Order: sequence, then structure tokens, then C-alpha cells
Amino acid sequence: NAIEDAKVIIKFEFEKQHQVLTELAMDEEKIETVEGMANSEGLHPLQQAFLEEAALQCGICTPGFLVAAKGLLDNEPDPSEERIRHWLAGNLCRCTGYENIIKAVQKAAKEL
Repeated sequence: NAIEDAKVIIKFEFEKQHQVLTELAMDEEKIETVEGMANSEGLHPLQQAFLEEAALQCGICTPGFLVAAKGLLDNEPDPSEERIRHWLAGNLCRCTGYENIIKAVQKAAKEL
């Protein structure tokens, strides 16, 4: 049955991801999520730039873009547009068309 097969695949993927996170935690690696970006003083500059540049619509892809963009800016404080596009290529958005996402990352890079 196709539904049961899909459940097995989803369960396998979840368990595989959980195992990776567990191994990272055991190796004392830092695991950063979108929930940890803001602090008591307010939004992270990337989050603020996403709001100001209208870089989100439905919000489904936003956490992935934010975490990926933060990873980029943590390693490359002044990336080119081409580098931003390459770094974010693994994230898909069906709403925005990407231009405002790129603008938001460029704006945050200037503020960080």
C-alpha cells in the first residue's frame, strides 16, 4: 500500500536525521536552529532584513534560508551575489522568486 510505504520512508528519514543530530551532540558540536537566532534584545539582523525586504511569504522555506544564510555570513562576511545564490541553492521557495531573499542577505551582510 502506497500510504504505508510513505510512512516507512518518512520514519526512516526522521530516524536518520535524529541519528545525525545525536552524533553531532555527542561530538559536542554546536547545533544552531532558527529559534536560536533572535535574542532578548530582538531579532537577528538576518531576520530583520527578511522582514524589511519582504523576503518571505508563506514562511515554509524561511527557517532554511535563514539558517543557511547565517552559515554563509558566519564564514563569509561580505559574499558576492553569486556566492549567496550558490550557498542558498539547496533551499527552495515557491512564493518569492528569490530576489528579495538575496537582497535581505546582502542587507544583513552590511549590518553585521
